[in-house]
Amino acid sequence: MTHSRRWLAYVASLLVSGFLYMGFVAAEPGEPKTPAQPAQDFELPKVLKEHGSPATVEELRAIEKHVQKVLDKVMPAVVGLRVGPGQGSGVIVKEDGFILTAGHVSGTPNQNAQVVMPNGKVHKGKSLGKNGGIDSGMMKILDEGKYPHLEMGKSSDLKVGQWVVAIGHPGGFRPNRTPVVRVGRILVVNQFLIRTDCTLVGGDSGGPLFDMQGRVIGIHSRIGGLAITENIHVPIDTFVQTWDKLAKGEAWGGQLGQTENVKGAGGKVVFEKKDSFTKEDPTDVSPKDQTQNSHFKPYTFRMKPGHTYTIDLISGDKGGKKLDTFLKLQHPDGKQIAEDDDGGGFPHSRIVYKAIVEGDYKIIATSFEPNQTGPFTLKISDADFVDAIVSGKVDVLRTIKMPQPAVMTQIEKFDAVKVPLHINAIVVDAKGQPLANAELTVTWEKGSKTFKSNNDGVVRWPLAKDKYRKLAMALPADTKALVALTDAQGQSIGLKFLQDPAEEKVKSAGGKVVKTFNGTIAKTDPFDVEKEKCFRHIHEFKFEVGKTYTLDLVSDDFDAYLRVENDDKGKIAEDDDGAGWLNSRIVFTPKENEAGICRLVVTTCDPGQMGVYRLTIRETEAKKAEPKEEKK
Repeated sequence: MTHSRRWLAYVASLLVSGFLYMGFVAAEPGEPKTPAQPAQDFELPKVLKEHGSPATVEELRAIEKHVQKVLDKVMPAVVGLRVGPGQGSGVIVKEDGFILTAGHVSGTPNQNAQVVMPNGKVHKGKSLGKNGGIDSGMMKILDEGKYPHLEMGKSSDLKVGQWVVAIGHPGGFRPNRTPVVRVGRILVVNQFLIRTDCTLVGGDSGGPLFDMQGRVIGIHSRIGGLAITENIHVPIDTFVQTWDKLAKGEAWGGQLGQTENVKGAGGKVVFEKKDSFTKEDPTDVSPKDQTQNSHFKPYTFRMKPGHTYTIDLISGDKGGKKLDTFLKLQHPDGKQIAEDDDGGGFPHSRIVYKAIVEGDYKIIATSFEPNQTGPFTLKISDADFVDAIVSGKVDVLRTIKMPQPAVMTQIEKFDAVKVPLHINAIVVDAKGQPLANAELTVTWEKGSKTFKSNNDGVVRWPLAKDKYRKLAMALPADTKALVALTDAQGQSIGLKFLQDPAEEKVKSAGGKVVKTFNGTIAKTDPFDVEKEKCFRHIHEFKFEVGKTYTLDLVSDDFDAYLRVENDDKGKIAEDDDGAGWLNSRIVFTPKENEAGICRLVVTTCDPGQMGVYRLTIRETEAKKAEPKEEKK
């Protein structure tokens, strides 16, 4: 951000703060009422819509006027917090008094606390859970009542340059002083932090960061350094994702900065180099202090599209006093696409990146603190999972190598841990560049929907229980897409099945189709005698000596299991995944005691499964055994 932009943001914050101070001191005493939520979003001034910088006094006044609307909405829910000798800020997000704050403000779960409302009234409260690694915390007002509360936004939707409002109680709550307001813009945003140029000081910790609709999008965590642009907020999405744990009073994550903030994607190490920063290395502007420089070393690494790489910059000084690493990643076209400070846990850096374009990427190793030197290790791993690259009309489940009968089980498994599965498609042009506003049509058994890719070429939709059968997508002409199974934020799940669903264990003997059975296993069917609580059907077929038969049992609804029996011998043959995972295949040449009428038992591998199936029987002449030479 340029100095002129910082100055304008600072002037705007002064104008807003002074104006609001006069407006709120005159508020009548008494318990604030729950504010009515507006029926629709505020209309944003042009300068805020375009995430631009105010160039005139009129634009500054437009921002000031709009911020006043936001503050009228949010102020009643911004509170002061007292936990032991410490003070901080918070925001009420539920009518029954649930408060979001910073983890270092709420502290140890189940402590007594005081919650100070904007009018000075004090309520009893207690601390609930916290994630020390990311600095999220929760508290609760114990006095019964209906409290003013605010809507939580989505930090995953935020953009760099977006205008925001920060509110808090610097130095702690003070009578006759309203919460202090700062207006600024987002500088960096990812799933682990939001960095803004909204100035924070002691006591602001735990206070809310709002978008220009008055939605809570973050919680103030800490001052990143001496520079005005180093103020860190906890993204609201992490509170939503871990709500149950926080509400139950669970504490995890260790101390702030000491745990891994970025989870590695694993895989094989494809590059590793031990190196060291020296005073002879070139320098560039320090990530911490733009008035000073840090030494850096550049490395070139070729990435392949669809591959997910974990880049680790590991400091040789575990304490971080001599070397606190910082990592940057540049696209082959020279644009910076990622940076990280403590993603690997202080003082180590980590970037996880999925390459869209094949090319030589530049990795820049440097230090967060100015002028630091010392040893480090740069390591790059290539994840075991790779996005499929497709074009035209695509069978989605086949592309992500998920058999249709496995979908329901996987959806329920991931829903149980609050990680809803999504299909993520990155649409690219002929040159491999992400394509914005590309229309992608998704169809399933009973419906369809057309999506438009965002500015990053991404189309993402949930894998739903009622919309996965015959799931397909159609791409525009002359485009391709990188397709993967991900979470709601587009992070690859990396789900690996025990085998490729298309891999056949048993080779078909071929021949003509002599019989086909179509059926549906339902709840009214009896249980199989061998497979516990598995429904089954029985068909009959007459086998002949001198023939070789291939029996294929295929279902899109269940994990198929096939068995051949007769009265004389009992079980003759059985199979689970011979025709590829979830489909059964038996190939056999009946002997004398195996020929004649046999029972074909169609059942499932897992209890309770039901659905449609097809059993096909092919017949061919058996190969004659080669005559054995008699030994002399």
